[in-house]
Parts: sequence; structure tokens; C-alpha cells
Amino acid sequence: MAVSNNGFALRRRWFLLLTLLAFGLALGAGGILWHSVETSSVVAVQTRIDALKPLLTGIRVSLIALLAMGWPWIVNALERWGRLDETQAGNLLAVRWRIVTWLVVIELVLGQNLLGQVLAVLQGSGA
Repeated sequence: MAVSNNGFALRRRWFLLLTLLAFGLALGAGGILWHSVETSSVVAVQTRIDALKPLLTGIRVSLIALLAMGWPWIVNALERWGRLDETQAGNLLAVRWRIVTWLVVIELVLGQNLLGQVLAVLQGSGA
């Protein structure tokens, strides 16, 4: 019982630390953007963001591809370390492409604004 309770505490601590890291990174990015807007015009900041969009898209697509390729290795490593049993590992391996597909759909809809572009084309054609 003590081992599982210790494992739960360790997972809770990691979750808290990663949540704090994400909050800190978001706060830092917000601070940088705030400083940029204060020291230069909004148009200049928007121009810099537009210039970075292809790079950021490439990073997101590369991370999705890396996840798709590394998924079996990650699952097997977790199984070797005793974090997953054989059934859980098989289930995770079975859902790999479903997860990758959803990440690609999210990238297309949110990252590439596919829905907004489709609506703009439909509105422009008078449909």
C-alpha cells in the first residue's frame, strides 16, 4: 500500500511541477509580448509574429511526427520501467494513430485556421 501511495504522491508532485512550469512559461511569454507592445507598435509586433508563423508551424508538425514515430518506443520504455502492464501497453499502441490524427486535425483547425479559411471562401463566393 505504501508503494502505490508513494507512486501517487510522486505523480501528483510531477503534475504540480509541470503545471507550474506551463504557467511560468505562459506568464513569461505574456510578459515578453507585453514588453514588445509597450516598446514598439502593435503593427511591428504583428509583423514579427507573422514572420515566425512558418517556423512555429514547422515545430508543431515536427513534434507531431516525432510523437508518431516515437510512440512505440515510449510505450515500450514505460512498460519496461513497470509503469504500464502488457494490456495497457497494447491499448496505448492501438490508439497511436487515433491520437496522431486528432493532433493533426487540431493543428489544421486551430493552427492553420482551416475552418476560418473555408468560411471566408464560402462567404466570398456568396454561398
